[in-house]
Amino acid sequence: MRAQRGFTLLEVTVALGIAAALAIMTSQVLRQRLAVQQSVQQHRLGVFCARELQARFAVERYWPMQNSVAGQLQQGDGHCHWQLQLTSTGVRNLRRGELHLFADRDGRDPLGQYRIFLVRP
Repeated sequence: MRAQRGFTLLEVTVALGIAAALAIMTSQVLRQRLAVQQSVQQHRLGVFCARELQARFAVERYWPMQNSVAGQLQQGDGHCHWQLQLTSTGVRNLRRGELHLFADRDGRDPLGQYRIFLVRP
């Protein structure tokens, strides 16, 4: 009888199948991790933009004449596009605002939605 030199075709096929399954699982885990990382960064940008806008509105004593206003804010290397819908609160000189933040001008990539209050100066 001869001594076996190397692997059989079946052994190579099983090893390649196992390697392929591990590669697929690894790529899915990495894809999920990258998606979570991007979501966290978007949320963080939205929070920073909302805080800065609220602080600016307070310092500048912002009181828009229209019930719907929009703008753009640069936050670090990112941009926030915002839309503010104002409604009455029933309290004199106080308005409630629904602040919608987006990463793009068209509003397709939302960063968050926040409620703010504006006090008439």
